[in-house]
Amino acid sequence: MIYQFVMLVVLVVLGICTIALPCFQAVKIKEYRNDERWQLVQNKANHVAMHYYSALGFAICIGVFITTIFDIQYSIGLDRVLLYSLIAIFMRNAIELFSLRHFDKVL
Repeated sequence: MIYQFVMLVVLVVLGICTIALPCFQAVKIKEYRNDERWQLVQNKANHVAMHYYSALGFAICIGVFITTIFDIQYSIGLDRVLLYSLIAIFMRNAIELFSLRHFDKVL
């Protein structure tokens, strides 16, 4: 029961971040009139998000390698695989939103 509640909260937070990201970008584009500074902030945030995908891909490769070498048999339901995949994909939006806010303050 608690697992389902935690996953629901995580999905709601990631959904909010997915909606908030384009809204935040639109507000800042109007505020800064899409100047070079804002483009630099967007490039840095996109770079952080791409590093997230690279780290995720690397972790998946390590997991596949370990399960191949050590012949680990672990069964997991398709619903959990899809849920974790959805969380991993939508984490990019949250990471990009928080990195945009961070680089907006720092730069």
